[in-house]
Amino acid sequence: MITNKTITYYSKGLDENKLEKWTKSIFTSAWVFSTKGSIQNNGYESANNVEIRIPMKFIKDASLFKIGDIVAIGKLGNIDKQSDLKDVEYYNITTIKINNFGSSPHVHLGGK
Repeated sequence: MITNKTITYYSKGLDENKLEKWTKSIFTSAWVFSTKGSIQNNGYESANNVEIRIPMKFIKDASLFKIGDIVAIGKLGNIDKQSDLKDVEYYNITTIKINNFGSSPHVHLGGK
């Protein structure tokens, strides 16, 4: 699988005081294909989408990935809230597929 980007994945959780906490994971070898704006044939439904594939050989635990988490393009630091990413290209995860078969096993993430 050809990879073309480094991404930072932020998993949303709660700390001991039940406050929002984001834990980051950096993947230096991901395949990223994003669409900005709208695709005329499909209207705005296809606007601002991203598809990301991360080879399984770089993933310690596939249960890390959850709907509602965030993926940002590039190697970034810690965040306290989603709005900390206001000047960064990022997407909320909307789909997760674990593909453990074939010659290129990977996790396939979709986001908006």
